[in-house]
Amino acid sequence: MSAQTGGGVATKIRVVRCFGEESADTPAVIEVEVEQAGVPSADEILTFASLHGNFVCISDRIFRRFEVILPPESRLEVLKDALLQIVHLEREGSGGEGPHPYEVEDFIDALERTRQKVLGDAP
Repeated sequence: MSAQTGGGVATKIRVVRCFGEESADTPAVIEVEVEQAGVPSADEILTFASLHGNFVCISDRIFRRFEVILPPESRLEVLKDALLQIVHLEREGSGGEGPHPYEVEDFIDALERTRQKVLGDAP
């Protein structure tokens, strides 16, 4: 599965590896890229969310990217809330540019459907 939101210098979210690509317990990995001005806020939001969402966030502030590692038992609703906060801050700061909230919701919903399919197929 490949999904991406946004364009240009706006926030970009893409799947690097989806659930179950290697085995049923393979974590998904997504990459979040933000504008330079949004890096500190995105770092704080994703780090806080990772504590409550049972996932790992690896920050690369120099390249404005965050790698989020999602084990099958992670709480995707917490990640969705964090991504919505990041998108809201960006749209507020850039005059409405960047991905729409519904794009983030669709992205996470697709990830959840994939996870449920993988978990349903697991022995």
